[in-house]
Amino acid sequence: MKSQSGIPAKRQNQIYQLLKDKGIVQVGELAALLDVAEMTVRRDLEALEKKGLAERTHGGAIFNDHMRAEPHIAQKRAVHREEKAAIGTLAATLIEPGDTVFVNSGSTTLEFLRRLDVPGVKVVTNSPWAPLEVPSTQVEVIVIGGELRRESFSIVGDSATQMVRQVFATKAVLGVDGISALHGVTNPIQAEAGLNRLMIEQTHGEVIIVADSSKIGRISNFLTAPINAIDTIVTDDGIDPDYLEELRNQDIRVLIATAVKG
Repeated sequence: MKSQSGIPAKRQNQIYQLLKDKGIVQVGELAALLDVAEMTVRRDLEALEKKGLAERTHGGAIFNDHMRAEPHIAQKRAVHREEKAAIGTLAATLIEPGDTVFVNSGSTTLEFLRRLDVPGVKVVTNSPWAPLEVPSTQVEVIVIGGELRRESFSIVGDSATQMVRQVFATKAVLGVDGISALHGVTNPIQAEAGLNRLMIEQTHGEVIIVADSSKIGRISNFLTAPINAIDTIVTDDGIDPDYLEELRNQDIRVLIATAVKG
């Protein structure tokens, strides 16, 4: 696909369409396809990043997938099931005896709770499903009160906020709808983004994000936290190597879970 014009706007539109189709592109690949210098491609990617259409990585760029609507919790639970199970298993190994852990609602955090079996752990969560999902009698589950959002089956509101403010957790394990090295972690619902942000602020230890690789490079409507507020991301081996390097360059520990396909 040779460039139809030397006009930057047309060339950038071609790059955007390639990004949209492929999700990830490399500078060298684009330079060859468009028959331009790599420096030209880098400038085009910088322009697309400023428009919020792409996010540059060390060797190329990733498409900024903007989440337009919130999927229902049943839809979330039906996709990437093997990856989420592997992520939950790995994340559970990060919890130590005696930890007090904030856990938000979500399909991946439920997989984490199903595998949590550590003595003396207290889980503080806004997921009404949590007590049914934790199999271990060694784990105490505290569900905060408030308003139930049926779409995500999560508890939010002033009462939930007040209770979270009274807890000082040693760790937080949070699911998110989007992770961006540039834009941070995001959520489509303002009330949930705010409650998750408060959980991070009230955590005096490791903040752990659990998210399958489809969430990497996605941006949703409301900021939960900047990327530098995160200590660890647990994801699956579908993550792009360049994006993995980008996250690690920001001093984030990224742990890779290998899904067992069945």
